Amino acid sequence: MEDERQNRCRAALKRWLKFASDNLLRHVSGHPELAYYGTGESAHWAVQSNMNVVAALAVAGVEEADPAMVERALSLFRYAMRTHVTGDLAATDGAQWGRHWISVLGAERMTHGVNALEPYFTAEDRERYRAFRFSEADFLLREYPVKANMLNSSGENRPESNIWNGGFLWRAALDYPDAPDAALWREKGTRFLLNGISHALDAASEQRFDGRPLREWHVGFNFTPNYSLDHHGYMNVGYSIICLSNLAMLYFNFRERGQRLPEALSLHADDLWRTVKNFFFDDGRLLRIGGDTRARYTYCQCYALPALWLAAEFLRDADAVRLRARYLELLLREQECNCDGSFYGERLRGIREQSTYYYTRLESDPALVLSQELRWRRFAALPEPAAEPLPECLWSDPFHGAYLRKNRRAVRSFVQRGAAGPVALCLPADRSDLAEWEGNLFCRIGLHRCEVRQGRSSGRVGADCFVHCGSVTYVESQPYGEGEGHYPVAESRFAVAALPDGRSMLLLERVVVLKESTFDRVIPVNLQIPNDLYNGFRRSYRAERECRETAALPDAAETIDTGCRKLTIEGRLTVAALGGVESLWIFRPAEREAALLHAPALKSLYIETVGGDAGAPFRRYPAGTVLADTATALAVDAPETFAAAGEFLSTADGVRGVRIRGVDGVQYRLLANFGDGEAEASGVLLAAGEAVLQQEVQGEFETI
Repeated sequence: MEDERQNRCRAALKRWLKFASDNLLRHVSGHPELAYYGTGESAHWAVQSNMNVVAALAVAGVEEADPAMVERALSLFRYAMRTHVTGDLAATDGAQWGRHWISVLGAERMTHGVNALEPYFTAEDRERYRAFRFSEADFLLREYPVKANMLNSSGENRPESNIWNGGFLWRAALDYPDAPDAALWREKGTRFLLNGISHALDAASEQRFDGRPLREWHVGFNFTPNYSLDHHGYMNVGYSIICLSNLAMLYFNFRERGQRLPEALSLHADDLWRTVKNFFFDDGRLLRIGGDTRARYTYCQCYALPALWLAAEFLRDADAVRLRARYLELLLREQECNCDGSFYGERLRGIREQSTYYYTRLESDPALVLSQELRWRRFAALPEPAAEPLPECLWSDPFHGAYLRKNRRAVRSFVQRGAAGPVALCLPADRSDLAEWEGNLFCRIGLHRCEVRQGRSSGRVGADCFVHCGSVTYVESQPYGEGEGHYPVAESRFAVAALPDGRSMLLLERVVVLKESTFDRVIPVNLQIPNDLYNGFRRSYRAERECRETAALPDAAETIDTGCRKLTIEGRLTVAALGGVESLWIFRPAEREAALLHAPALKSLYIETVGGDAGAPFRRYPAGTVLADTATALAVDAPETFAAAGEFLSTADGVRGVRIRGVDGVQYRLLANFGDGEAEASGVLLAAGEAVLQQEVQGEFETI
C-alpha cells in the first residue's frame, strides 16, 4: 500500500510539472539559461512559489533520474539567487527581493530541494547561495527584532515567522560553522524559535534551553492558554498548521544532513499538535472551526501534510500517520478532476483568469508538499497508522468564544471571533464535504465590504455540551461613495448550544438594523452546503416526503421554496426552523461564491445556501428593521420526529428561547437574554447577554 501511494504521488508530481513547464514557466529575456515560475516578481509570494517549484523539480529530477528536470530546477534556483539583493539581476518588476520579515520563507520551504540539488551545484551556485544566506542572516541578526504577542491587533503576533526566521539562522549556523557570526546566529535563532509556539507560562519557566532558563529567552506569548491562535484577527487553525509545517521542514532538514536538532525546536510542538489534532476530519481535511479568509482547501490545507509528518515521525503519533495517508487521497483526487495535470485548474478557474500571481502561488503548494513526501520518505521511520478514527474531542477557548464537541458521529462547534464573524457547525463526523465556514448558520447580510466588531461574549461548557451568548456589530468598512463613513449598520445578538445528546445544536439570533442601509441580500438561518468536486457536484434535500437533487454548477441562479420548515440534507443532516422563518429556501448561485475575504472577486468553492426567504435583492432597510428573529435546530442522523414539537419562546423584554426534544428523547430548553437589562423568563432570571441551557428532569427544567 505504501509503495503504491508513493508511486501515485510521484506520478502526480510528474504530471503537474509537465503542466507547469508548459504553462507557468518563463525564460528570462537575454538570459536563456535562467527561468522562473509564475510571474517572477520580487514580491514575496512570487519568490516563494518559484522556490517551491525549484524543490519540486529537484526532487522529481532525482527521483526520475532526469537530467533535464534537474537542469530546469537549477535554472529557477539561479534566477532566485541572481534577483536577490546580493545578485546582479532585477526580477520581472524591475526590483530585487530580500531582507525583510518573510524573505527567507521560500528558502526554508525548499531546503529538501536544495539538498537534492547540491551535488549538481557549480562553484558559482554555492557562492551565490552562501551570499544570499549570509545577507539574510545578517539582517535577521542585526535589524529584525524578535517580537511576540497573543493579539493580532498588536501587530506583533508572529508565531510562524519567528519559527522560519529562527530556523533560517540555525541552518546557516550549522551549514557554515566557520562564519564569524555563527554563534550569534544560533543564539538569535534560539530566541526566535522559543518565541514561536510561545505560551504565557513560558515567562516563568525554568526549563533550560542552550544553558539558560526559558524565562530569560521569553519575549511574549503568541498563543492563547488553550493553544488557539489569533493570527489575522480570528481563530486561525490554518496558521497553527503553518507553524508546525515549518518545524517539520527544520526537523527533516537536520535529520537528512546529520546535524543536531536545536533544543528550541521541540518547545510546545507536542502541546500545539495535541490541540491541532482536534481540528481534523478523519479524512485528513482541516476542520477550520474559526473559518478561513483564503481560498478554501488550498494553502494551509496543503501544509497540513508536513505538519502531519512532524507529528508522525518526531512525535510518534499513529493518528497523524493515518491522517497523512487519507489527506493524500484528497489531494490526488482533486488533481484527477483536472485534465491538464493542474491541482486547482478547474475549481480555481476564476482566480486563474483574474490573478496569475495568486493562482500560481496556490498551484505551487501541493507540488512542494508532494516533493517533501517523496524526499522525506527516503529516511523517515513512521509508526504504524492508527486503526481507528480520531478520538472524541471536548475543547474550548474563552478568548475566541470557541467550542468544539466531536465524537464518532457528529461535529459541533461555535466560534464568536471567526474569520467573517460568528460561525457554527453541526455536521456528520464522516462528511467533511459538508463543511463551509463563512458566517455559517448566522444571518447573511450582504454588504459591499463588511467588518465585524466584537460585542458581548460569555459561555459555559459541560461534559458533552456548551452554551454561549454573544453579540457582534457589522460595519460597512469600505462603502462605495467618497466621504462615506465606516458605519455600524446592523447588530446581531445570538445564543448557541450543543445539546448533551451528542448530535444536536440549537441557535437563536436577533439581527436589527442600526443605520438605514442597502443590503444586497438578507438570508436568515444561512446554512451553507458546498456542492463541488469533493462530493461529485450532487446534493440531495428531503422536505417531508419530497426529495430533490441539485447539480452544480447550474446554468443560471435558482431559488427553490421547499414549502417546509424542516430539511434533511444528504439523508444525514437535519435543519429545522422553529421560529422566525415560515419556509426554508435553497439558494443556488450560478457560479462559485466562497470568496477570499480581502479579494471578494476571487472565488474558490461552489456553495448552496439553505435559509429563510431573502426577499428582493438590494433592498433599502430603515434603522430599527428586524432582519432576523430566529430559532434553528440541527441534528445529525436524527429520527423523523426530530423538532416536530419544537417551540419558539419570545418575550417583549428581549428574552428568546427554544424548547425541543433531543435525539436522546430528553426535553431541552435554551433561554437567552438579548436585552440590555436583567429579565425573567420561565422562572429563570437572566442577566443581559446571558444564556442558559436546561434539561427536563421529572417534569421540571434544570439548568445544566
